[in-house]
Amino acid sequence: MTFAEAVKEILLDCSRAPERPTPGLLAELVSRQAERYLDHVRFDSSHYVRHPVLFFDDWEVMIIGWESGQITPIHDHRGVLGGMAVLTGSLLEERFTTPANKPDLVDSRLRPEGDLCDTGPAVLHRLIPRSRAVSLHIYRPPLRTMGIWDDEGMIEIRRSQFEVGEEVLARAVATGARC
Repeated sequence: MTFAEAVKEILLDCSRAPERPTPGLLAELVSRQAERYLDHVRFDSSHYVRHPVLFFDDWEVMIIGWESGQITPIHDHRGVLGGMAVLTGSLLEERFTTPANKPDLVDSRLRPEGDLCDTGPAVLHRLIPRSRAVSLHIYRPPLRTMGIWDDEGMIEIRRSQFEVGEEVLARAVATGARC
């Protein structure tokens, strides 16, 4: 079974449950399967690497491979709900508010291996790996654009993109190895 097939099976099982699944709940369930596919995750010293896993119904699942010292821009998810699981390593997450339409840091927390969190539709944040890390991200609906911010305010709306094709991870067959 490929990783995408395993994730789709989890989504289908959850869709039959009486409670509507959330990105956070699905991140927890998918993270239990993801470890078997981690040896397929790619890393690049110049930038973090986003891997598409599955686009299904109104869900998007991706894995990000991080090297220490990389950083996302401060960004929002344009109203999309999200869930994240740290599969290996650790990430520092900084969250911001926007008084006067400028980012103001209100929370900074280390998210260690195994950590799960939800990202609400209005969250403004950035992620910074503290070591080589792998994280799982689930969005509903799929993340198509992000608002990119600097110290002065929002500077652009950027399309979401992947650095590798689905053949790298989505079609991977489980091996049981860790990266």
